[in-house]
Amino acid sequence: MSTKADFFDGSGDQAVWLGSLQGDADPDIIRTVACGRLALDAIDPVTYADAVTDLLDVWDDEDFGYGYHPRDGWPWLQPDSRHTDWVFIFTDGQVQIMAGRAWSAPRRSIGTTP
Repeated sequence: MSTKADFFDGSGDQAVWLGSLQGDADPDIIRTVACGRLALDAIDPVTYADAVTDLLDVWDDEDFGYGYHPRDGWPWLQPDSRHTDWVFIFTDGQVQIMAGRAWSAPRRSIGTTP
């Protein structure tokens, strides 16, 4: 079954979209990839962001699906993550994982202003 995941640094209006995955993008599968484990276990935003970038790069190589970088634009037809299966948010020194329908913050890519 194909699932989608979006990764953010921060929450609410200050959330920055770091990228998305499509394919077998559930937390248990993400954790099987070294950079995925690093992202999910991160305790600082730099480690999280770097691990997410690496995860987007290797997702296709590991035959899990597709990784979408912010430089390529928002990959989904809907304007937010409400229809995304999983949303990963780095906030307060940890990664929170939730279903997309529970998260609808506007997306901002790295380097954009609100």
